[in-house]
Amino acid sequence: MPHESLLDASALVALILREPGWKVVDAITESGLALSTPIALTETFEICRRKKTGISQDEVRTLLSLKNIQIISVVEEDAIEAGYIYKKVKEYNLKSKRQIRASLADVMLLAVGKRLGTIVVFSDNEWELIDLPGIKVLPFR
Repeated sequence: MPHESLLDASALVALILREPGWKVVDAITESGLALSTPIALTETFEICRRKKTGISQDEVRTLLSLKNIQIISVVEEDAIEAGYIYKKVKEYNLKSKRQIRASLADVMLLAVGKRLGTIVVFSDNEWELIDLPGIKVLPFR
């Protein structure tokens, strides 16, 4: 498992709600420092609300703290890189028959992962299909 990983909202939700793949995410958090971004955290809160889990934002924060998952800041460089990544996704979708959905949280997480040199943990391996130099992804399902 990577020493430092950047978790997307689906990884956080899987861990919190013990959905498929949660043990992989748990092992990642146990093996070293796990990170996430404010936008991924916001998306996590929203997913938990939509799923009507009854889990509060404070309970989510407590669990993330217990797992030593730090929420790190996004910087201007990340926003610029996220725009570039989003453009690459659009180009890929136009050229291929496969359509990858790219949320703002996704492209921002990839940009932060590139800046920090960390592995970005997603629920699937779609991101491996796009040529994104300097970005490493790891599917947890």
